[in-house]
Amino acid sequence: MSPPRLAGLILAAVVLVALSARAEAPPPEPVRWLREYLQIDTTNPPGNEHLGAELLAAILAREGIPARLLESPEGRTSLYARLASPASGGRALALVHHIDVVPAGEEWRVAPFSGRPYRDSLWGRGAVDDKSLGIAHLAALVACRREGTALTRDVIYLAVADEERGGGQGTGWLLERHPELFAGLEAVLGEGGSNRTIGDRVVWWGIEVTQKRPLWLRIAASGRGGHGSGFHPASPTHQLVRGLARLLERPPRLRVTDAARHFFTALGAAEGGNTVRFAERLDEVIREEGPARPLPPGLPVYFLDTVQVTQLDNGAQGPNVVAAQASAYVDVRLLPDTDAEAFLGEVREVLGRELEVEVLLAAPPAPASPTDHPIYRAVERVLAVRAPVVPLFIAGTTDSRYFRERGIPAYGVQPFALNPEELRGIHADDEHLPVAAFLRGVETLRRILVSYAGE
Repeated sequence: MSPPRLAGLILAAVVLVALSARAEAPPPEPVRWLREYLQIDTTNPPGNEHLGAELLAAILAREGIPARLLESPEGRTSLYARLASPASGGRALALVHHIDVVPAGEEWRVAPFSGRPYRDSLWGRGAVDDKSLGIAHLAALVACRREGTALTRDVIYLAVADEERGGGQGTGWLLERHPELFAGLEAVLGEGGSNRTIGDRVVWWGIEVTQKRPLWLRIAASGRGGHGSGFHPASPTHQLVRGLARLLERPPRLRVTDAARHFFTALGAAEGGNTVRFAERLDEVIREEGPARPLPPGLPVYFLDTVQVTQLDNGAQGPNVVAAQASAYVDVRLLPDTDAEAFLGEVREVLGRELEVEVLLAAPPAPASPTDHPIYRAVERVLAVRAPVVPLFIAGTTDSRYFRERGIPAYGVQPFALNPEELRGIHADDEHLPVAAFLRGVETLRRILVSYAGE
């Protein structure tokens, strides 16, 4: 064999060995942690959050960070850990995420609890909402511990139960029953942030500072059941359907709140163009009886108290059975300053006395978190390197409301630059997160933590 040919074969063998070693190299720690977390089914109900909490506690224990598992009266487990600093003076920042996830559908391309990599992404229920944020928080905390970062504030790591069903057995219960855990708490970083991207470019980052308020209702009717062949115009199901139709046919009443005005003004400054003009003409465009011109999809929610029927149930055993009971679940989202009692009174009046209305979840008004707080400025410093930062008003609801109700500023921060397709996976099929965006977000979170809590 000639020397050149032998040298070529040796070089090829070296390349193959190198490629094989690279292919078999373990993924970075945060990726491994997230895969393990996604493989745990914490669908709420029933939640089974203790399984996720135990995984997180084991990781923290290996890093020398003790954690407490706290169980609510209904057996829902949350995790609490506090990395204390002698220089904090008792001041603290909390990193909060929720362990539970919504149910997965049946049309996934990848099994929803496999944590499987597919097309350079990690797929699974919770990949975006909200386990990835929890692992980014964890990785930032662990990095501070390993690197011996000189902290000027304690850092609380909080993984909570039950957020997807309102948080009453998670954050709400913890703050009510264990207020001592939150002594000295200055601010909270949690979910609710968002961003806008075009291709690989981030147009703006959004830090959530205020949100709509939940008013979840169960509307029920009861009466005489019977055979489907009979004549039952006042059956419970018919009563319920007619009442819901009246509720849904109420004419919408739009209005501009301070939250919407501040949000669209800031959004216009970041986007320019039509968004600026829309923000300047809000009072002309948004009228109580309806907008002066058609609004893009998704925009009306910022100016309306929305009513959405989400579930119907009459327990009937077949199409020929008239059920003796019928109920519906309705998700109402109120604008920040809506009078909830007055709105509920209007709902009862529209439905009529034959229908029973039960409030499942409600939230009092809470102040927006200030944009001149040191933690907001710290987040802004880190994110603004890539794109402008916008204080967000969101139509959703997060556990931040529990802290704001107690006067503690809370901010929704999404450190991952995600495109609209990836964001559509939230509460839908095929939820996934690109590995590259996740790892960059992990580093972003670490920098935010050091910027605020480090010297």
